[in-house]
Amino acid sequence: MRSLIPLLLGVSALPLAGQAPDPRPDSQPPAAGRLAVLPRPVFGRNTRSMLLGAAGVGAAISLFDSRLLTGAQRLGGDDLRTPSSIASIVGGPVPLTLGATLYAMGRGTGSSFTEGLGREVLRAVLVSGALTAVTKGVVGRARPFAAPGDPDVFNPGHGFTNASLASFPSGHTSAAFATATVLARELGVAHPEARWIVNPLLFGGATFVGFSRVYDRQHWPSDVVAGAALGAITGFEVVAHAHGDRSPIGRRLFSHLSLGPSRGGLAIGWSR
Repeated sequence: MRSLIPLLLGVSALPLAGQAPDPRPDSQPPAAGRLAVLPRPVFGRNTRSMLLGAAGVGAAISLFDSRLLTGAQRLGGDDLRTPSSIASIVGGPVPLTLGATLYAMGRGTGSSFTEGLGREVLRAVLVSGALTAVTKGVVGRARPFAAPGDPDVFNPGHGFTNASLASFPSGHTSAAFATATVLARELGVAHPEARWIVNPLLFGGATFVGFSRVYDRQHWPSDVVAGAALGAITGFEVVAHAHGDRSPIGRRLFSHLSLGPSRGGLAIGWSR
């Protein structure tokens, strides 16, 4: 189905459409070298329409999961095998590596913006990854290669121990969209003139990561939609939290997660 990519792009735009700028200043001053004008976070406040929209799109796509998966493979043919493999790598170790690299570069050069950007990418990927892992384990949905043509095979609770039952949601897509959202928001504020180029590249790349997971029969299309929504929402919350805005959800999730330098490099901690 050629409608798969436009549908995924539409989902990637949902968080952007659901966010409205707030004229009120941030409750805390930003770090040096970073701009303060950022829209308020949406999760926990005005994201009802965004969440309902993502759930609606995901539910609608789930009715055609098998057909859309077959259509994605026909659309790609044999020409997308190599690009798809590269995209899977991009959605795998690259987000964490990118965040750690940015953080280290910022520390080394004294750039608070680069350091903060790396910290936010790491937080977004770690939190979205944890939420994804728990959901995978609880839902226990069979991957396409484990249940050919049948997207309705579920073994709740078995996704923790059986990788073939860890299809929902897509972790690669979640990490890609979490990273893209953080970078798009921060770079869009620091360099607004470049957002028309940066945002399509970031979200287009994240969308292709999701497409590759369907093309490689690792996930059903609705898994990718759920991963995209989870990653984008997490990215919004991380950036909002970094700029002093604490929504009810973000306050609980991110106030306890700490990242900082240590003798061995980077220390990750969680305080009660």
